[in-house]
Amino acid sequence: MSGTYWGNAKPTAAGKVALIAMTAALYAVAKGLTAFIPTPFGVGQFLLFIFVPAFFAIVGDTLSAAVGAAIGTFLGDVIFLTPMGQTNPALSLVSGVPANFVAFLLYGYLVKRYRSWPAFISSTVLCITLGNLIAGALVVAFAAQVFLPAFTSVVAKYGVASLVLGYTLFWTGTMVPAVVIAVPLLLRALRPLVGRTSILAYYPTWSDYEVSRLLPASLGYAVAFLVIGAGFFILQFNVVQGWSVVGSWVLVAGVVLAIVGPVAGVLAGTKRSGY
Repeated sequence: MSGTYWGNAKPTAAGKVALIAMTAALYAVAKGLTAFIPTPFGVGQFLLFIFVPAFFAIVGDTLSAAVGAAIGTFLGDVIFLTPMGQTNPALSLVSGVPANFVAFLLYGYLVKRYRSWPAFISSTVLCITLGNLIAGALVVAFAAQVFLPAFTSVVAKYGVASLVLGYTLFWTGTMVPAVVIAVPLLLRALRPLVGRTSILAYYPTWSDYEVSRLLPASLGYAVAFLVIGAGFFILQFNVVQGWSVVGSWVLVAGVVLAIVGPVAGVLAGTKRSGY
């Protein structure tokens, strides 16, 4: 993957295995922390701790982080969500696992390739949206109908396209704010460990000089969220009536991007240019 190593902390085979294990374990446990919060769909969960694999995809080996995310989401689903009836192992395996793997593989590549705070914001929005679109499409169009027959009535009521869009907007609306806020703070908090472990081999040192580009990027995505949310409300009102929380979280995502996005570098405490 693109990117340069921090000092002598070049990723080792042992470090990559450790990163996979750490990402998987922390992500699985984190999923359990919000597993009790109901979703508007009856399938899946309200997931704020998506910033765990996002953080490791930025600072560590990209493939290892993606594999860890895929394993972690499966373990979290089996251990915590399945007993609550929100998913089952087969459904997780064919939807959540590939969605997490693809999203964080691409995410790690993009943030290492473009290496800037605007790229962080853009990659967060684009990759999380893509991952949720993949998960939503697989849940609605295939997996739920095969592994959760009771969900077929929901599909028949709202339609495949409406459900996929609803899933994507809800999950993206909850996850993007979490990543934009938490990842910069984690980068700041764990900076003292840089150079001491190969797990943080790609720790970024993006500077604040890109603020002139970061502000319009953040505001642009914020406006896009609001426009998409408004369009969803107008065109899919029958879905919104049952899932009013979707519109609320799309609004939250837009506000967070507009307010927190431009100061992400400040939250992370970055001062130097380069990587």
